Amino acid sequence: MTTSVLIPWHRDRRASLRLYAGFVRLAFLKFLAYRLRYYTGVVSYTIFVTGNAYLYKALYASRPVAAGVEIGGLSLPEMITYIAVAWIGRSFTFNNIDRTLAMQVQQGEIAMQLIKPLHPQTVMMFEAVGEAAFRLLMFTLPIMLVVVPVYGIQGPPDPALYGWTVLSFALAFLMGSQLNFMVGCLAFDLKNINGVIRAKNISLDFLAGVLVPFTFFPGWFQTVVGWLPFQGLSYVPVTIYLGKRTGDELALALTLQVAWALALFIAGRLLWNRAMRRVTVQGG
Repeated sequence: MTTSVLIPWHRDRRASLRLYAGFVRLAFLKFLAYRLRYYTGVVSYTIFVTGNAYLYKALYASRPVAAGVEIGGLSLPEMITYIAVAWIGRSFTFNNIDRTLAMQVQQGEIAMQLIKPLHPQTVMMFEAVGEAAFRLLMFTLPIMLVVVPVYGIQGPPDPALYGWTVLSFALAFLMGSQLNFMVGCLAFDLKNINGVIRAKNISLDFLAGVLVPFTFFPGWFQTVVGWLPFQGLSYVPVTIYLGKRTGDELALALTLQVAWALALFIAGRLLWNRAMRRVTVQGG
């Protein structure tokens, strides 16, 4: 008499990479179908940069000559560059993980995600990579082609900072994605989190330093935000581009970004596990 032994199902690493690469590709193609919406975004982002640029030009023009030409350690050309690079970076790092997860919870689609042999957090991360690739080609680069020549955006003082800036914005993308996933997990308890998402988007533009550089604030505020994850979403990459972080300070900033990316990933996984113990499915 022969006995059969059930062998646990296992997917090797190469197969996993091919599978998740498929999610990247599908997300890119999905957003490609709505590319006209992003063309209008080029106009809106240009308007954002223009409005902020003229606001700071007026601020610098109001300063007495005796007070110097810098505010918060930034000259006017650096300030204009700061604004442009911050909004250009935001066009790449932004994603809709929170809205996607909230919609799946509200419509009951999350049930189909739970029965798949894949972790939704990992799947959404790779889908966000596909979205970021689309935004880079169809959104970020067109914005650069418009904003850079119009405002004469200056390059970094050291060409090597281009690479460090790209790395920092990539880490900012990872951090932002995990923050969005954590916000999306709130839908399991709150059901409708549209208001939370809007408040989060507005707050992050401020807390990440997109709207106002942290050097404009008191020292105690700079010390506090220096150890929070939010500055890594925009302020750190932009100040690296401007050459304000070099040597040990540059290494510390990148290390903190890596640490926060890992910490937020773990926090998102814990929040997901908690939500799974209380999940209820709507719709169907």
